[in-house]
Amino acid sequence: MNRQKRSTPEARDLLTQAERAAAGKDPDKAFSLFEECVRVFLRRQMPFKAIAVSKRARTVLGPVPKASALIIRTFMATGLMGDARQEMESVAASMRKDDLAFFAALEEDAFLDLLSIMENVSYLKGRIVLRQQDPGEDVFVLLSGACEVIRDGKRLALLMPGDVFGEINFFGRTARSASVKTLEKSVMARFPSGPLRDILGRRPCLHKALEGFYSERIMKKVREDLEETGPVEAAPEVTATLRYGKGQEIPPHPDDSVAVVKHGIVEVDFDHLTLRTKRYLKPGTILSHTRIRALASTDVVIVLTSAHGPSGRGAEGV
Repeated sequence: MNRQKRSTPEARDLLTQAERAAAGKDPDKAFSLFEECVRVFLRRQMPFKAIAVSKRARTVLGPVPKASALIIRTFMATGLMGDARQEMESVAASMRKDDLAFFAALEEDAFLDLLSIMENVSYLKGRIVLRQQDPGEDVFVLLSGACEVIRDGKRLALLMPGDVFGEINFFGRTARSASVKTLEKSVMARFPSGPLRDILGRRPCLHKALEGFYSERIMKKVREDLEETGPVEAAPEVTATLRYGKGQEIPPHPDDSVAVVKHGIVEVDFDHLTLRTKRYLKPGTILSHTRIRALASTDVVIVLTSAHGPSGRGAEGV
């Protein structure tokens, strides 16, 4: 008769530590210990105990995305594909995967990877989620509620369920370019930047989806910056994408276009009253026609747009 083996001392110890960490309000440590305990049982070919531990993680930690991902992966590792499918459909429904544009664009493997790093966070009305100029590269998706985007005290946009924010700082690796404040009680998914970068490298659909939101946000920021110097005749429209390797000089762009740094850092020299001034431009910045010289400090992507004001020249961004 085939019987399930007893738990090993190693697994029992991991399970005890996991439950203690959860009781001590350290959910990240608890989840890591539950995850390691599942791996021990799978290595020892004890599938039912592995499944029991993955379900115990959700009981102890609550219905968090990471716990659901652990259950799905455990079902898959033990060959229970029907159970894995049922669990996936349940979590996809609860996360409104088909209704939220960012999630809907993802294949299941990429969505499962995101569940494995996702942290759901709640904020009451009037709370600051991100503060302008603070460091941080994590990306967020608003799941419910509403928020406003504020830069220098001015409201720039409203965020509604399904909207992505934080992606400019993620790609640009810069301080927060604006603040985000809740207008009502809101719940959002937070994706830590480090693990998210790891997933992007192996999930093209995720990279494409996030890059799409990023491009849209960059173009919106360009219009806002142009409007500070005068009326804008048309919405920004990308007419060309140019790539430069680190150390390569960036030539002047046509007078009837606006050049914008999309990825990378550009070193720019200006001549102010015969004094040479050097600046480093980050993503989302407009390249001025008045520069003496522009050099790619890193690998750089520049987009040319057809949007311009009455002068036909964009103002230098910050």
